[in-house]
Amino acid sequence: MAQRFLGDDYDVIEKTRQPSERTLCGRIDLSPRGASPWQQPYGPAGAVQNKATDATMAAQLSLSGAYGPQCGPDSRSAEFLAGHAAFAWQSPSLRDMPSQPWTTFRAQK
Repeated sequence: MAQRFLGDDYDVIEKTRQPSERTLCGRIDLSPRGASPWQQPYGPAGAVQNKATDATMAAQLSLSGAYGPQCGPDSRSAEFLAGHAAFAWQSPSLRDMPSQPWTTFRAQK
Protein backbone atom coordinates (compact mmCIF):
# COMPACT_ATOMS: atom_id res chain seq x y z
CA MET A 1 0.00 0.00 0.00
CA ALA A 2 2.86 2.41 0.78
CA GLN A 3 4.16 2.03 -2.78
CA ARG A 4 0.74 2.99 -4.14
CA PHE A 5 0.51 5.95 -1.74
CA LEU A 6 3.92 7.33 -2.75
CA GLY A 7 2.89 7.14 -6.41
CA ASP A 8 -0.59 8.61 -5.92
CA ASP A 9 -1.30 11.46 -8.36
CA TYR A 10 -5.03 11.99 -7.75
CA ASP A 11 -5.96 15.61 -6.98
CA VAL A 12 -9.05 15.43 -4.75
CA ILE A 13 -9.87 19.12 -5.32
CA GLU A 14 -9.82 19.04 -9.14
CA LYS A 15 -10.81 15.35 -9.32
CA THR A 16 -8.08 14.69 -11.89
CA ARG A 17 -4.86 12.76 -12.15
CA GLN A 18 -2.32 15.58 -12.01
CA PRO A 19 0.70 15.44 -9.68
CA SER A 20 0.93 18.54 -7.48
CA GLU A 21 1.14 19.64 -3.84
CA ARG A 22 -2.41 18.28 -3.43
CA THR A 23 -1.48 14.69 -4.31
CA LEU A 24 0.22 12.19 -2.04
CA CYS A 25 3.32 12.13 -4.25
CA GLY A 26 3.70 15.84 -3.44
CA ARG A 27 5.09 17.12 -6.74
CA ILE A 28 5.37 20.78 -5.75
CA ASP A 29 7.82 21.25 -8.64
CA LEU A 30 4.81 20.88 -10.98
CA SER A 31 2.49 23.21 -9.04
CA PRO A 32 1.86 26.91 -9.69
CA ARG A 33 0.43 27.11 -6.13
CA GLY A 34 3.43 25.82 -4.20
CA ALA A 35 2.99 24.83 -0.56
CA SER A 36 3.26 28.06 1.43
CA PRO A 37 5.08 28.81 3.62
CA TRP A 38 7.32 25.79 3.09
CA GLN A 39 7.71 25.92 -0.71
CA GLN A 40 6.97 28.69 -3.16
CA PRO A 41 5.29 27.88 -6.49
CA TYR A 42 7.24 25.25 -8.46
CA GLY A 43 9.52 24.58 -5.49
CA PRO A 44 11.71 21.52 -6.18
CA ALA A 45 10.05 19.09 -3.78
CA GLY A 46 8.11 15.85 -3.82
CA ALA A 47 8.43 12.13 -3.22
CA VAL A 48 11.51 11.22 -5.26
CA GLN A 49 13.43 9.03 -2.81
CA ASN A 50 10.77 6.52 -1.86
CA LYS A 51 11.12 3.95 0.89
CA ALA A 52 8.55 1.61 2.42
CA THR A 53 8.53 -1.26 4.89
CA ASP A 54 6.11 -3.09 7.14
CA ALA A 55 6.55 -5.03 10.39
CA THR A 56 7.36 -8.29 8.61
CA MET A 57 9.95 -6.67 6.36
CA ALA A 58 11.47 -4.72 9.26
CA ALA A 59 11.86 -7.93 11.27
CA GLN A 60 13.85 -9.30 8.32
CA LEU A 61 15.89 -6.07 8.01
CA SER A 62 14.28 -5.42 4.63
CA LEU A 63 12.71 -2.48 2.82
CA SER A 64 11.47 -1.52 -0.62
CA GLY A 65 12.76 1.56 -2.36
CA ALA A 66 12.27 3.40 -5.62
CA TYR A 67 14.41 6.23 -6.95
CA GLY A 68 12.74 9.10 -8.76
CA PRO A 69 9.12 10.19 -8.85
CA GLN A 70 6.56 7.41 -9.02
CA CYS A 71 3.92 9.78 -10.40
CA GLY A 72 4.20 12.18 -13.29
CA PRO A 73 7.28 12.91 -15.36
CA ASP A 74 10.88 12.23 -14.38
CA SER A 75 12.59 15.02 -12.48
CA ARG A 76 15.12 16.60 -14.88
CA SER A 77 17.18 19.41 -13.35
CA ALA A 78 18.12 21.24 -16.59
CA GLU A 79 14.51 21.29 -17.79
CA PHE A 80 13.32 22.41 -14.38
CA LEU A 81 15.86 25.23 -14.12
CA ALA A 82 15.17 26.38 -17.70
CA GLY A 83 11.55 26.99 -16.74
CA HIS A 84 12.12 28.24 -13.19
CA ALA A 85 15.16 30.52 -13.05
CA ALA A 86 14.31 31.62 -9.49
CA PHE A 87 15.74 28.30 -8.31
CA ALA A 88 19.07 28.65 -10.15
CA TRP A 89 20.82 29.05 -6.80
CA GLN A 90 19.99 25.37 -6.14
CA SER A 91 21.62 24.16 -9.37
CA PRO A 92 24.73 22.73 -7.64
CA SER A 93 22.45 20.44 -5.60
CA LEU A 94 19.74 19.50 -8.09
CA ARG A 95 20.15 16.16 -9.85
CA ASP A 96 18.19 14.31 -12.49
CA MET A 97 15.92 11.75 -10.88
CA PRO A 98 14.52 9.41 -13.50
CA SER A 99 11.83 7.10 -12.22
CA GLN A 100 13.12 3.63 -11.35
CA PRO A 101 11.10 0.55 -10.37
CA TRP A 102 10.51 -0.53 -6.79
CA THR A 103 13.24 -2.85 -5.53
CA THR A 104 13.43 -4.81 -2.27
CA PHE A 105 16.64 -4.62 -0.24
CA ARG A 106 17.59 -7.13 2.45
CA ALA A 107 20.42 -7.15 4.95
CA GLN A 108 22.97 -9.94 4.57
CA LYS A 109 23.08 -12.50 7.36
